[in-house]
Amino acid sequence: MLLSAGPLHAGAVDPVLVPVGASWRYRVNRVDSQGPPPGWWGTEFDDSQWPEGRSGFGTGLGDEATVLERTNVVSACFRTRFTLEDPTQVRWLILRASYQSGLAVWVNGQEVYRTGLSQPPEVWNQTAPFSWRFYTRELDLSAYRGLLNTGMNVLAVQVQSHTSQVAALFWSGELRANLTRGPLIQRLESRRAWIAFRTPSPVAVRVRHGPADRGMSFASSSAGEGTNHLIELDGLQPGREWTYQVEVGTETGWLATPPETFRTPLENGPLRFVVIGDSGSGTLPQLQVVSCLSTAAMDLILHTGDLVYPELTRELVDLRCFSVFGPLLRRVPLYPTMGNHDVYNTLYRAPPGTPYLETFAMLTNSLTGTAHFYSFDRGDAHFVSLFVPGLLPYPELQAYALGADSLQLQWLEQDLARTDRPWRIVFMHSPMFTSGGRRYDDLNTNGVPDRVELQTWLLPVLQRYGVQVAFFGHDHVYERFRPVGSLFMWTTGGGGYTLYSLTERDPLSERFETRFHHLECELSRDRLRVVARDRWGVVFDEAEVPRVLAPRLQATVSRLQPGGDWRLRLRWNSAPGERYRVERSASALGVFEADAEIVARDFWVEWECSIAVAPALGPAGASFYRVVWLR
Repeated sequence: MLLSAGPLHAGAVDPVLVPVGASWRYRVNRVDSQGPPPGWWGTEFDDSQWPEGRSGFGTGLGDEATVLERTNVVSACFRTRFTLEDPTQVRWLILRASYQSGLAVWVNGQEVYRTGLSQPPEVWNQTAPFSWRFYTRELDLSAYRGLLNTGMNVLAVQVQSHTSQVAALFWSGELRANLTRGPLIQRLESRRAWIAFRTPSPVAVRVRHGPADRGMSFASSSAGEGTNHLIELDGLQPGREWTYQVEVGTETGWLATPPETFRTPLENGPLRFVVIGDSGSGTLPQLQVVSCLSTAAMDLILHTGDLVYPELTRELVDLRCFSVFGPLLRRVPLYPTMGNHDVYNTLYRAPPGTPYLETFAMLTNSLTGTAHFYSFDRGDAHFVSLFVPGLLPYPELQAYALGADSLQLQWLEQDLARTDRPWRIVFMHSPMFTSGGRRYDDLNTNGVPDRVELQTWLLPVLQRYGVQVAFFGHDHVYERFRPVGSLFMWTTGGGGYTLYSLTERDPLSERFETRFHHLECELSRDRLRVVARDRWGVVFDEAEVPRVLAPRLQATVSRLQPGGDWRLRLRWNSAPGERYRVERSASALGVFEADAEIVARDFWVEWECSIAVAPALGPAGASFYRVVWLR
């Protein structure tokens, strides 16, 4: 529902009080030590001598940003600070916590939560029953919001191991106010935008919005059914900057988030986007890659799959994806494709990929009505996300899987045939070409490498319909390939998880790097520039893709029946609307004269004519043909 919005209130609180990857002071407690100082969780405690690191913290478990020592360690203490201008604007206070194994939490010196501890947390050397860190909890601390101060606040956490021999400690968390997810732009078009966010309980919500230079004069509202909210903003104009602000209804009025801005895309024209893959580890490299990526100018993000490790679950998707990309997703949309770790589903009695499909329900195709594969237009480009998480056969996913006679392949042909955008870009998880650790994958155990099967199924379709670019993930490397016909390809799987090494160099490989990275892409009418940038911001590779390659001429001579006329057939790559002239000369160095002018209707042009074939004439009877591109 769209209504005229009243005057803005002064108070607004950012929903993220302590972000994922924030800096914390910490102390590791060994069984042979004297333990932490008394009252270390208090607001006046001086922690300046404690080491500092970014969350999450772990004792070498493989998914931490800061690695702690582990020998004879039984517990660890963590402290961080955050500021609030107006604590009265906090109605819900939520701590999203990933820990292993016992946990105690203090806000401004008062204990607000405890689990897994049989004794008070002052008994720092006690052990706790094992609790797996992947079962992230959302702890409702709203009853303690009265502890919040105007200005500086202290959040303190103590984590207990389940053993004092070889510690398996872990802590990662974020403290949020009023919203447990978002706000984020779920989808963006030239005249519409969809704002997604989640509240701790079912409440009425609305989103104020308006042109950035005129203020927020309208509000789209929801009655408050459920906690996952998706608000459509319509009536927008292309190519303009817009401001929006989420408001949550309470017993006493509305609570707001700070204003955010986004720009609606032009219906046609240039475009900037970034590409990242295999990112959702929660490790320091992921935080560094996303931090570097966030400085790029962009209109959207493509993700080549594996958004969350070890699998995309309802418990981890925020802590290892949305909250990591958080500030960026408030102004640009994320368009993913499903990776194998996004399909895994060991925690729920539901078909593989269920949490992913719930999370990205807006991105669907007309054939199945699901988000397994989909396409969208942006500027001069048509993007296609394919469902290729791997060729491991899942019975529940066979209706969506790619294969020689699959529905997905039929949909892809129809989709590419319909689009009129000059650029066609495909992204998917499993690579068609690779030199890395996935080179000899044969997950369907039919004796044929998965990459070879993908080439067999996809290359004819992609070339027939003029796809210029394909991005892959799955192999945790950077690799750029020589084009196959007019198709340029990249593997970009260095978004933050463990890197792979070289297995065997593919004949088409032009550049192979084992490093964390993302891609920055700038698309104009006739060129796509792709820059590879590592987590430190260093450009280590770049390339340009032409929208249309110069004609590569293929010639054949044949006749339809014995004794009939000989026919010369010329065939070359093209694009709809491009103009060409076929010219002929009696000498390779002579003057060429026009034989025909052609306007291409497709991505390949064929032209033929009758010729005289008389070998006895020798070179004097030869004819020479060439094709001139009339750019």
